[in-house]
Amino acid sequence: MNKEPENETVAEISVGQLLRQAREQRKLTIQQVALQLNLKAEQVERLEQDQPDGRTLETFARGYVRAYGRLLKLPETELMAALSRQTGSAASTAKPMRTFSNRTAHQATENRFMWLTYAIIALLLVLLFVWWWQSARENTADSSSIPASLPVEARTQPVSPQPATEVPAAQATDEQAASMGSAADNAISEQQLNEMLQQLVPPSTEAVPAAEVPQLDTLEMRFSENCWIDVVDAEGNRVAYGTKQAGYIMQLTGTAPFVITLGNPSVVKINFNQQAFDMSAFPGGRVAKFTIPESE
Repeated sequence: MNKEPENETVAEISVGQLLRQAREQRKLTIQQVALQLNLKAEQVERLEQDQPDGRTLETFARGYVRAYGRLLKLPETELMAALSRQTGSAASTAKPMRTFSNRTAHQATENRFMWLTYAIIALLLVLLFVWWWQSARENTADSSSIPASLPVEARTQPVSPQPATEVPAAQATDEQAASMGSAADNAISEQQLNEMLQQLVPPSTEAVPAAEVPQLDTLEMRFSENCWIDVVDAEGNRVAYGTKQAGYIMQLTGTAPFVITLGNPSVVKINFNQQAFDMSAFPGGRVAKFTIPESE
């Protein structure tokens, strides 16, 4: 004989049982849960017994269950779905709350946009007024430049030149003669004035001597080897200083006498004013200081 399969019914666990099992697993007492949820111990017990207080609205009951589940870290979606199946009502979808701060920020944005619109309109009105005022001013200036007392024909007609007035020939001759006579008188008076000035200030016959230009002396130095030198002219100006290389020819101009210092005079040949200067008196390898030309 075949046995018919038996129908096994599995009872669903209620929301209260889920909460109680989770609390016991976490080893929490009803008083501890009530303290953390800011509820009475009796309310917590009714939630675990699936017997909420009849005076508590369904919305608050759902809020208590949601807070209890979060405390025990239970999946909120499954917990609320089980509560909906148990109570027979659809799970309420949490709607985002529009806080006062968001509303205030949105209102502030709208106010700024409104004031910006007003500012743009005011600016356009000001520009329109300025354009109208400038146009009216230009028209007034153009109309005031033409005399209003003259007719239009008089303003546009060119002015005809007036004929020159003729002067009789006899009268012109007399006027020319008078002007020539006055010019002659002026010339004579100027000539007399020049003669009087010459008598008072006789011309100077002494010739002014030309300024004498001092003639500069020349000094030429030829180096066969490297040598250190120092040359100072009669006015105290240092005209040459430093080490000169072998083969270098130095041309100097200045006011004699020159005070010359040589580190090795035997390697230097000197011409003063195109004449050779005797260097035999200075031994080589020793510093020599002398004057050209030599003082008597």
